[in-house]
Amino acid sequence: MLDITHIGFKPPADQRLPIEALTINDLRQRAPEEHFRKLQRADFFRLFGVREGCTAPMVDFSSHALQAADWLLVRPGQVFRYDFDRPWSGWLVVFPPQVLMSGPRVAGRDEVDLSGRVEALPTRIPLNPMQHDWMCTCAGQLQSDGLQTFEVPMRNELLRLQLAGMLLRLSMWQPQGHTPSDREEPFQRFRLLLEADHASRHQVGHYARALGMSDKTLSRVCLAATGMPAKAVINQRLLLEAKRLLAHTRLSVKAVGHALGFDEPTHFVRFFRREAGISPLAFRLAERP
Repeated sequence: MLDITHIGFKPPADQRLPIEALTINDLRQRAPEEHFRKLQRADFFRLFGVREGCTAPMVDFSSHALQAADWLLVRPGQVFRYDFDRPWSGWLVVFPPQVLMSGPRVAGRDEVDLSGRVEALPTRIPLNPMQHDWMCTCAGQLQSDGLQTFEVPMRNELLRLQLAGMLLRLSMWQPQGHTPSDREEPFQRFRLLLEADHASRHQVGHYARALGMSDKTLSRVCLAATGMPAKAVINQRLLLEAKRLLAHTRLSVKAVGHALGFDEPTHFVRFFRREAGISPLAFRLAERP
């Protein structure tokens, strides 16, 4: 199966904050089965929680085996495919990135970077039964409150705060190695800029200037957050997008390179071979059945 279905979240028209919680059974009533077999890219976050059964959805070339009390975070832009080969039930919470930065914020050093903490979460998030029950209860409350017709600003603020509570709990429950320091905010700003500009800007200097720092400072920020210098972080993001396009679209190798800002096909092939250890064509053939 080739080509990726692009999905945008469309909240109701009554000035609703674009946050929604629904059960997996409700989700499956919204589209034909064929929809759930397709490769998808969404412009919003999807947070799944498994209540019963098991499933193994695909996120960016990796299959994630999930069972009861497992949660899965699919980020905007990631290539995703559902797995309904076996029966399972649970929750889905959807929200766009801008929700993580909306609402009043407290100034000062003690401010919590919610967006950074969400990005630091692993894709698969196993919880213990008490934590899982708390998350399911919150998802149910989010669903119920989202259907209310009281004053729109009040309802939206309630939904935003409930979502923030769920996401902060997930961050708190992670092992120490997955819990970011709020001092990593410069790296999160770089990551967001890279997400927007990676297809057209490959140079460290572009990002450093946009963030108001030197190339060396940006590389130190990246080394502290990822263990890699800034150039390597940029190259890894480019490589991931190249793999997505090669594996899941009918674009030619030349067209993939052009879409990622390479003026000459040979430059793209050389980049891909250096970073992936294989040619773009060989990678495409290996990924397709």
